[in-house]
Amino acid sequence: MRINCQIAGVWLVALGQAVAGPLVIDDMNLVKTMSQEIGAFADAKQATKGSDLVEAMKTAPTSVAVELPTHLPPATTYEDQAQSVFVISSVYKCGKCDKWHLRGGATAWCLTADGVMVTNCHVFEKAAGDSWGVCSVDGKVYRVTQILASDKAADVALFQVDGSGLTPLMLAESAPVGTAVGIISHPSGRHFLHTAGEVARYSKVRCRDAADETVWMSVTAEYAKGSSGGPVMNTAGRVVGMVSNTQSITYGPTGKNGKPTGPHQMVIRNCVPATAIRALTKAPAKTVSVP
Repeated sequence: MRINCQIAGVWLVALGQAVAGPLVIDDMNLVKTMSQEIGAFADAKQATKGSDLVEAMKTAPTSVAVELPTHLPPATTYEDQAQSVFVISSVYKCGKCDKWHLRGGATAWCLTADGVMVTNCHVFEKAAGDSWGVCSVDGKVYRVTQILASDKAADVALFQVDGSGLTPLMLAESAPVGTAVGIISHPSGRHFLHTAGEVARYSKVRCRDAADETVWMSVTAEYAKGSSGGPVMNTAGRVVGMVSNTQSITYGPTGKNGKPTGPHQMVIRNCVPATAIRALTKAPAKTVSVP
């Protein structure tokens, strides 16, 4: 019996027959790849720095013309959906060695085949690092080049990467409460983790530092730090929302900091609805169909 194994999309050959296996994620190898490849942009004097992104966010337009794909096959499997999800991160040098080090990470996803991507505003608003890039599930790294549009109240940002021939996700129109959804994101360095749940409710909120009110879509699918920007998808792999923030509910006596000290009861998981993402893309004269 002969058995072969390939880590980034396991396949087995036994008794002469190929047997498909699960997509296996190598977190350590992804971190190493991102550190080297995103750092290489800086070495080649081609990097987009965190400070560049911070400044760009201050003057970013509230919408941009984007030709959205209109005819894509359903992405019903984890493997298909993961092809459109990316790790977004930056690198820096510690001053004690000559290596590039990864500075945390968040989640982004592909909106168009020519490199328009989506994540949260808060990913860029305090951006640091000497070079920024995104990494696909198969370890391909693309340079972040510019901010295209942003909506601070809705916590959405569109940005461009230096890539083409990418696999985009389609936006859905809406997702009623009770709709089954799944999320692929990178909570605390657990890259390309899939969680599932339902749309729990829609609620209106008013931001302290933004004049406009916005609407959150809450879901029961789990996520954590590093999941910011993760796509919330229906069973057809269409994007109905995007991870934004959490609110913890704790009950008990109030401590010195004014917060309850009793047991933790629940986490409310707030997401950006697809309508807010679509609002950042001006309707073009015509849309393009992606085969």
